[in-house]
Amino acid sequence: MKHFDLLEGRHHVWKYNDKIPPKELIENGLWKAWKTTPSKNNAMPYKVFVYGPEHKAEKVKVWEMVYDNHKHAEVRAMKRGQAVKTEEGYANPFYENIKYNPYLFCIHAQPREPNEFYKARVKGGMFFDQAWPENIDDFIDTSAVEVGMFIQNLSTYLLEEKIDVSYTSCFRRDIKLWHKAGLTHADYRPIMLMTAGYKKIYRKDWPIYQSLVKRGEIDIKPEYEEMIKWI
Repeated sequence: MKHFDLLEGRHHVWKYNDKIPPKELIENGLWKAWKTTPSKNNAMPYKVFVYGPEHKAEKVKVWEMVYDNHKHAEVRAMKRGQAVKTEEGYANPFYENIKYNPYLFCIHAQPREPNEFYKARVKGGMFFDQAWPENIDDFIDTSAVEVGMFIQNLSTYLLEEKIDVSYTSCFRRDIKLWHKAGLTHADYRPIMLMTAGYKKIYRKDWPIYQSLVKRGEIDIKPEYEEMIKWI
């Protein structure tokens, strides 16, 4: 399958089915993504925590970090006058893939010591910012861009194996809240969540979603001309 067709065929998963992709396919995709994703100074200042099929309770806790953030975002928006009300009691069903899935990837920031090449550079006066935990927020933009490249590569390798993937960036950023919930696997703030499995139903195929589209509430990207401008 051509690369364009492969990626064009990816859709957000509402629910995964009960079939579990073989662990070796997930491992192979992760290895390929690690091998082919570039990184400033070869630091890769993030870490990928993988929750397999047996970690059902932990996935519910991660979902709670998502749900809680959604509610807080609405409350904050109301206080700023950017929203008229909150969706009280409403849990976005399209976050369910975070709670119920064969594999959940939680990607967090991670300081890194320089490799031997950059250790020599540091001795010569170079500042290796990714080595300093207190500078996490200073290099988080770089980390986030690199995480985006990593999950795009991982998505491609998994899609090649006919494994579906979905993402969300809606979650509580404060690592203390994760620790309080018992999610103590990471020491630093989360950057991205991704899930993988075999789809039961895509968001686009949900009857209610289809009815909204038919009523004219079209869920589409900005037009190409709005996004791309040749100078």
